[in-house]
Amino acid sequence: MKYRCIALGLLALSATAQADVKVSFVNPEKFSDIRDNNGFRRLEVLKDLEAFLVAEAGKQLPGRDVTFEITDVDLAGEVEPVGRHAQWLRVMRSHTSPAMSFRYEVREGNRLQQQGEARLRDLDYLSGFNVHPDGDPLRFEKRMLERWMSRELAPQLAASAR
Repeated sequence: MKYRCIALGLLALSATAQADVKVSFVNPEKFSDIRDNNGFRRLEVLKDLEAFLVAEAGKQLPGRDVTFEITDVDLAGEVEPVGRHAQWLRVMRSHTSPAMSFRYEVREGNRLQQQGEARLRDLDYLSGFNVHPDGDPLRFEKRMLERWMSRELAPQLAASAR
């Protein structure tokens, strides 16, 4: 019985610490990347970005409601014809860095804690350590977003909580 009460208490605490993260994409057909000459075809890229933002904001900003409005995405690299059969592949070069623009808002309950616009670009994306596996097609974008959240959102919110 004692363990049941403890488990119920921990469950209640985890439910209150759960962040509500919403991600929307504003005019994705006009994004700098993730489309081709036939229009927008890479819907799975947006779904992957959304899932990552939800998970990362939930981890770095527990108990807060976060809203992201993505206004532009430019993935790392460029899609180019490669090889004798001109197979289209994403080729990474130092001058084809990932970039993303968005508006964001962080709330705790009904209280607005932080809001703003961000224009991110990782010019040094091919250097340094990346915890995301080589097989992850969004590993550079994810690293860029993680760094931004840990540098811009989490410390400012921790300081405002004092």
